Amino acid sequence: MFPKKPPTDINKNDFLHNLDEAREARRREKQMQQAAIIIQKTVRGYLIRKKYRDYRKNELKQIFLGFTDPNPQKYPSLQLASTMFPHLQHFLLYYNRMKVKNNSTDLQQLLLGVLNYISTSLIIDDIKYSHLAAFFNKEVNAQWMKFNQDFMIVILKVIETTELTTNDDIKLIISSLNYLYLITDCQSWKALQKNMNELLLKTMLALNRSYLIHLGQHNLLKTLKISMIRCMHRRLESSIIHNIATLAFKLLLNSDFNRTHLILFSQTILIIPTFITMCHESSHKLFQMICQKDLFNHLICIYSIKEAFVSLSENIDIIELCYMLGNIVALASIDLNQLEAMKQPFIHCLFNILDVCRQRQTSNEQSGKQTKMTSVWHPIIGHVRGKTSGMTVSNQEIVQRVIIQYKFLWSKSFVNMLFESIPTTSSGNQSLSTAKKETNIIRAKFEKLFHSKTTTDKLTTDELTQSICRITTFYQKLIQILTELRLQILCALSLQDSLISSLWQFLNNIGSTCGLKELLKIYETNKENYHPIFDLLQLFCNLCSYLATVLDEEEMYREQKYLTLDSWSQFCLFLNQFVYRLIRIEFERTITTSPKLKLENNQLYKTLHQLLILLHERNSRKSFTPDSHWLIREVKSSSSFMADLERDDSCALYLLEQIPHILTFKDRVKILQMFIEHDKEKECTEVSPLRHHSRNYYEIHRTNLFGDAFRALQNASSTIWKNTIRISFINQQGLAEAGIDQNGIFKEFIQEVTRQAFDPAFNLFKVTENRTLYPSPISDRTENYLYLFNFIGKILGKAVYEQIVLDIELAPFFLRHFISRKNLNYSCFDDLMFLDRDLYNNLNFIKHYDGDVSSLTLTYSIDEDVLGEMVTYDIIPCGRHINVTNDDKIVYIHRMSVYRTYTRIKNQIKMFSEGFKTLMKPEWINMFSVPELQQLISGESSDIDLEDLKSNIVYQGGYHRTHPVIKWLWQTLEQDFSREERALFLRFVTSSSRAPLLGFRSLNPPFTIRCLESSEHEEEGDSLGRILRNMVTINRTSSERLPSSSTCFNLLKLPNYKTRRILLDKLRYAIKANAGFELS
Repeated sequence: MFPKKPPTDINKNDFLHNLDEAREARRREKQMQQAAIIIQKTVRGYLIRKKYRDYRKNELKQIFLGFTDPNPQKYPSLQLASTMFPHLQHFLLYYNRMKVKNNSTDLQQLLLGVLNYISTSLIIDDIKYSHLAAFFNKEVNAQWMKFNQDFMIVILKVIETTELTTNDDIKLIISSLNYLYLITDCQSWKALQKNMNELLLKTMLALNRSYLIHLGQHNLLKTLKISMIRCMHRRLESSIIHNIATLAFKLLLNSDFNRTHLILFSQTILIIPTFITMCHESSHKLFQMICQKDLFNHLICIYSIKEAFVSLSENIDIIELCYMLGNIVALASIDLNQLEAMKQPFIHCLFNILDVCRQRQTSNEQSGKQTKMTSVWHPIIGHVRGKTSGMTVSNQEIVQRVIIQYKFLWSKSFVNMLFESIPTTSSGNQSLSTAKKETNIIRAKFEKLFHSKTTTDKLTTDELTQSICRITTFYQKLIQILTELRLQILCALSLQDSLISSLWQFLNNIGSTCGLKELLKIYETNKENYHPIFDLLQLFCNLCSYLATVLDEEEMYREQKYLTLDSWSQFCLFLNQFVYRLIRIEFERTITTSPKLKLENNQLYKTLHQLLILLHERNSRKSFTPDSHWLIREVKSSSSFMADLERDDSCALYLLEQIPHILTFKDRVKILQMFIEHDKEKECTEVSPLRHHSRNYYEIHRTNLFGDAFRALQNASSTIWKNTIRISFINQQGLAEAGIDQNGIFKEFIQEVTRQAFDPAFNLFKVTENRTLYPSPISDRTENYLYLFNFIGKILGKAVYEQIVLDIELAPFFLRHFISRKNLNYSCFDDLMFLDRDLYNNLNFIKHYDGDVSSLTLTYSIDEDVLGEMVTYDIIPCGRHINVTNDDKIVYIHRMSVYRTYTRIKNQIKMFSEGFKTLMKPEWINMFSVPELQQLISGESSDIDLEDLKSNIVYQGGYHRTHPVIKWLWQTLEQDFSREERALFLRFVTSSSRAPLLGFRSLNPPFTIRCLESSEHEEEGDSLGRILRNMVTINRTSSERLPSSSTCFNLLKLPNYKTRRILLDKLRYAIKANAGFELS
């Protein structure tokens, strides 16, 4: 056999494997060597480039950082432009690379140096050192053009993105704008001025034009707007306005007022607040030139077309639109001759802007309510909901300048111009030329309507009537949009010659009672409830609201300025009937939406209703109408109205809510008592008798009456307050006083608590000069003062709830805040006469001051002494920085009055009112005027009506109407007692010194007089023998016995005295003893 061969296959595999590994190792080593070479190459390249960049950076710093010095006189000497241009190219390359990686301060400083260098070289005399030198070098001309275009784009981006948070940012923006201004203005290139010829000038102008077009294509105007707004926030507008205006106007001029550029100009530059005014005041030459080339006409031609303006303003919010309106008005006011020629298109323009503003306002309110978006307050248009651009400029000076722009719209010259624009009808007796010669243009136009009776058809078709209505529509829209300027607008319009009297004559000319039937007919037949005549009516109502607010009693009642008292009275009659009929009409119509909701959204109704309530409030303070003037006959004579209320008829309830004065005061008191009874029934069913008794019984120490009451009741629920509360007094000896509380003790408790609470010595309330009470401004120094005011409000509410009248008089301006009347601009100026006479006299002096009020250096602020230190309070936002002028002195007086009568004590009023409304629902309180609410609290302020009392007396124990003692009693009350003693007598018997609101017939239990013999106990009943003896005056009472009473039962226990003199002495002693409930 052959020998066995060795395993060569295994050795072969290992050999091959080893070869593969060696080959792979060599490959990896080669790759690593190649990678090392690449890495080394990359690192060497990076280091070389870094070294080169650092070299270039240092070189650029060395060349350009010298131009960052704040003082241009310290700039380094300029080098030849041929050597500097390559450095500029290197810088642009370096900047673009570094900008992506790191926007450092060093890079910003370097950019600032480059900008200052180019700007300086552009205005140098020697062309060799000017940045323009490269333009004349054919070899680098194209590069120079390319550099400038690229560099301008860089600068636009810098302007757009720099937030102006540091001083370096401000310097950079100013230099950037200066560069753009110089690079596009060949007139500033001094190096070319010496050798300037026509060809060179055309070439340079073409170069400028190409740069402007290039900038315009890259959002120049938008960038300028952003920069200007940021500068205005930092109050830097004066340093950049010249350059921004020049760039913007040059773009317009070079485009030959191209429509596209005009629209872009409107969407960007014209929404900058007061831009036109700043240009005009700075006497900007280019602005004057562009005005001469009819910028105003070009803009108005676009704005006067509604579709064009709606499209233009699509992406402009309401705040920006208001700034645009200001600028357009400022532009119009510069040249009145030009405006005269374009007044009709300008009026169309104003209407278009106001219409779009109103649409934005409405849509923002709706979207804001749906998304629960918070509102932003703007000092011109008030609270704004929805998205805005954030252009709520905080610079108060700028806001005031915007307002000054607007003032032209209600200036005398513009108002007259509007009325001059009214076409003259052929039926008129005067020509247009004659009307212009009239000293009073407004009266001249209205008199054309007074020659013939105005009918309903004429109101709808007459051209002259429609033109006048259109003017009133304009001002009505203006008032609705510029809500914070409402008073200024109305003040200025009220001063226009004969405007108010002419509007009043116009309404009277429509028909009887100011055209009540005619206007109601138009309202009923118009499905939209809109007619231009209603704008005239609303404007007149707004003017009357203003007058009713600002006229003091001297002006309204004695001087009878603007309107006579008869005119006020007649207009009140119209308003009362018209508002009543409007409510009836809306509730009678078959509509899908709620009549109440529709009326709340009806601007006509809101305006008329507001004035009606305001005039009724004014009349309630000092009457200028007959007693029954405010009553509606069909409601007063209709017994079904009360039935409608009892069955919760929606129309009756809404009438009671909106115009409660159409019912008599006594009727409303009855309705209030009905509501309270229903409320008591509801509350009583919610509390078990056992729980009610255990929680509503309180012991009160007379020595600490208010403190015990506060601790016991401050945390009580409204249910406890509305149910019966029982009181047991603890006397000074610590013993419970005799007597069971059947409301008499509780009434005394209420009266004693209020007497202490309202005592000025308690430091919660102060007294005016006419002895009325209001919360003390320094009550905040009392511990838990807000909780105390809330508690006192509940006590007062409980008194009214239980028909307990109190002997306290509250200041009208304090009571007024109990009544929830929204948007009622009631003036408290006359209230100041008794609150702060010095301030009243000072404000009255300002009101009638004939000179320039601004010379008095008044601001919307007040200085007050707080713990020995003078503190300044603003009466409007930023008020200490706003000067008072003749145009707004009425607003100042109104604001100051509000501050003194409300703002200082608003927290106390709020807590007191909340406590009061815990028991008295707001809708109940709203049924009454301020004097009527005071009457609810304190009852009849007049002397006791003894005849009414006699007619409603119940006699017991043998007394009767003709009994001698009873006759003596009435003689004593009538002849011997003073008014104060009669009040004490009434308090002695009923625990209240005031007569019931609805007379003694409504007293429950009835006022009772019982005969008391000397030998009987008070608990003894009426025996037959006793009655007979007393009837024939046998067994008269001892003269030692005093009269007594049971206030719980309104019972007077009167002894059978022998003489009238004894009765007088004993009764007078008893009522003045002031011994409390224990006397009986």
